[in-house]
Amino acid sequence: MNLHYLFLLCLVLLSPLSYAAKKIEFFAISQSFSDILPVKQLMADNWRQSPNKKANDGFTQNEVGVSSYWQNLSLSVSHRYDYFVYSNPDTAKVFYLDRSDLALDTQEKYHIALKLFHQRSNGLRVGYKFEFENFSSEIRVGYWDLNVTRESNLTGTLASDLNGNISATAQLDEFYTANNFLHRRNSHDWDSNGSGITIDVHLTWQPTQYLTINADLKDIYSNFTVDNSGFSAGNIDTDGTFINSVGGVAYLPVYRGKETADKHQFELPEQLSFISLYHHSEQISYLARYKRQGEQNFYYLGVDITHQNSSTRLSFDIENTAPEIQYKSDWFSVVFAIDSLKIERAMLLNLAFNIYYRF
Repeated sequence: MNLHYLFLLCLVLLSPLSYAAKKIEFFAISQSFSDILPVKQLMADNWRQSPNKKANDGFTQNEVGVSSYWQNLSLSVSHRYDYFVYSNPDTAKVFYLDRSDLALDTQEKYHIALKLFHQRSNGLRVGYKFEFENFSSEIRVGYWDLNVTRESNLTGTLASDLNGNISATAQLDEFYTANNFLHRRNSHDWDSNGSGITIDVHLTWQPTQYLTINADLKDIYSNFTVDNSGFSAGNIDTDGTFINSVGGVAYLPVYRGKETADKHQFELPEQLSFISLYHHSEQISYLARYKRQGEQNFYYLGVDITHQNSSTRLSFDIENTAPEIQYKSDWFSVVFAIDSLKIERAMLLNLAFNIYYRF
């Protein structure tokens, strides 16, 4: 399902509801973080600087779509892309040295640990909101047409002697519908798509007139399946060394394992957000927030300012020293967060906007 088909499906599904809908919303959200390299360099695989000494992981999660609301019922169609990389400082350093054509440190033995996960899909969510006196909850169930996915795991060791000779052993296992470490091509040997289910939950509780607690639990449950995915599992080593035409040592890593197809089931990392608002006055509220994406935790403090027909929220990511601003009016909202004045150096970059049309 491509974007053109997604747009047509959106019109077919939402047009009948638009006559009875209270609100239609167009939305786009992009959330990116890395403690390895600046986000832009990591996603482009363009290593222009040495990685962070505490390099561990990075991610980007993006979604664009349209929603329609009618009474307590909601319906949305969207396209999403999720990409996660889990690593360690040794792995990040080896990748940097390789991309920069620099020699390995002969005094070090590098312990390699790398996990890549990404998926791209188009989906339909149906939600229903339950409202009580001081509590409300909305449950959204999504069905997704999976276009591309990959889950790769690589572990091992790597070393170099004084003459520049490299010795390495590694274990590889990966599922994929397209790109893979071994550059294996699909000649109708495995499926190129699959499907999945997700559940999101949104909760709002106001125990007193001074306190409101919000919880957004996205992908709190997920289950994706590719019935016949490309699959490789085996060992890689440097036994395939040889002397090239100019008399130097060249390396042809040897892979010993299987290349086949198998059923692949996976879950998406949960996106959790909890916000506590203390209402100091009708205009001013103070907030504390906890957010988790993948294996990263984020902690915020801030203030929410209510205007006549809009509101402004200013918050600060304590650990990553990143300010975030959110502005919301009757017809649009925008969120922006960055940890550097120069986007090329940003390790954290969030951008979202919504446009509302009310009937």
